[in-house]
Amino acid sequence: MAGSGSVLLALALLLALPTAQALEIAQVSLAGEEFQVELAVSPEEMRRGLMYRDRLPEGTGMLFIYASAGPTRFWNKNVRFPIDILYFDENQSYLRADTHVPPCPGSPCPVYHSGQPVKYVLELPAGSRERLDVQPGQRFIFRSKGTPNIGSP
Repeated sequence: MAGSGSVLLALALLLALPTAQALEIAQVSLAGEEFQVELAVSPEEMRRGLMYRDRLPEGTGMLFIYASAGPTRFWNKNVRFPIDILYFDENQSYLRADTHVPPCPGSPCPVYHSGQPVKYVLELPAGSRERLDVQPGQRFIFRSKGTPNIGSP
């Protein structure tokens, strides 16, 4: 697990990234590692995602939270770095991932489908899924300001 200095550095880097508006920051624990993630909840936040950023520092990511579980799709349009896209069900259980998704500077871009209903999608720096060895059924814990731990055993 990263030390508190690493977490603070990651949070500072995440907050320095340009976004259209400041998104809520939360903490996700997955496979024994902590990530500072931006929450994409509204349709506009989900549409913009990680577009127009120069990097996604280690220890950071974006968590998409849907109102209800359903199939979804992603692309990496105007994202300037490769990412891993991890799909989770309504119980925060890992289903599958698209890994090392390359940047797509123009159109058309490949589309990545969840393949089944999902409630949460976690975008992390490329290689994170493999490094963490996330396996089907593994759950993440989500902590946000003003909410209790979600997914705690």
